[in-house]
Amino acid sequence: MKRLIPFFFLLASCGIKANPEVLKVPEIEVRRIGQKVYVKSLSGEVRIDGFERQGDYWVREEERPFCFVVERIGEGSKKLCVAGALEEKPSLKISEGEAHIEVYASNFEAYRLYNLIDSSLSLENAKIYRESIQLERDYWERCYAITGIKESVESQPVEFCVKPKPPPTVPEVDGLEVREGKQALYLVWSYGQDYREFVIYRDGKEIGRTSGFAFETELPKGKTTFTVRAVSPLGFESKGRSVDYSP
Repeated sequence: MKRLIPFFFLLASCGIKANPEVLKVPEIEVRRIGQKVYVKSLSGEVRIDGFERQGDYWVREEERPFCFVVERIGEGSKKLCVAGALEEKPSLKISEGEAHIEVYASNFEAYRLYNLIDSSLSLENAKIYRESIQLERDYWERCYAITGIKESVESQPVEFCVKPKPPPTVPEVDGLEVREGKQALYLVWSYGQDYREFVIYRDGKEIGRTSGFAFETELPKGKTTFTVRAVSPLGFESKGRSVDYSP
């Protein structure tokens, strides 16, 4: 046993180490959309020279093909290359109906539909379709962009907006009347529909809002017209019901 001691000491002094841990390379999603390239990390924080951080994405505008390196912070890196931008764009034909529109596209075998939010593509929840897609009309204008897909590369987006359908009719308040107090005037009414609030106008000018069925205001010095408009849960106002007051 004594003869083995120097041998064990020699092994320890040589500093035998375990195999180093393999660095994790970035897991990313890359999308070429027109002249812009979008890169999103699917795991961990990354850094990409030559790109600008925009929310969850790193973005670079470059028409030509190019290569770049994605570095996973504190870990490994990965080199990637993207093709150049496509010259073709989808050709769109839109058929409008009362409740929806039909969008027909040509020039590509597949297309991707994006929502436009503040004039920017919403990259999440985009829809892939072929030939045509039906979109519902809303009470508000909605804007979209469509790209053509060719071998995983997307064309420059073609933007369009869907005109809103007419707003729903909002019922008027019932029993609007004026009640005069010693130092104030009171407007009272009733309402049997769902609502968000009521807007009160004096001679066409807004003077307040309330969620109740009464409103207090100062006594007018001359003939005055008060109008109460109901606001629906969706935010639309009724045309208004008016009542006149004379001192």
